[in-house]
Amino acid sequence: MWDVLTSDYSQALTPQKCLSGSIRATRPGSIVVFHDSLKAERNMSYSLPRYLDHFSNLGYSFKAIH
Repeated sequence: MWDVLTSDYSQALTPQKCLSGSIRATRPGSIVVFHDSLKAERNMSYSLPRYLDHFSNLGYSFKAIH
């Protein structure tokens, strides 16, 4: 089960707020939800690469859940 919902689908949320909230909510072992949809495209396309860079620089690794 996921524990961080990025709310990237929210049109009321700026891309910067989406990113900062997602980073703040993440803990070791978190399962983070970004959405692949038109509704989330603006926030997800900004936040996801920066989110991955942020945590990669801290030594974290990422895996897809199928």
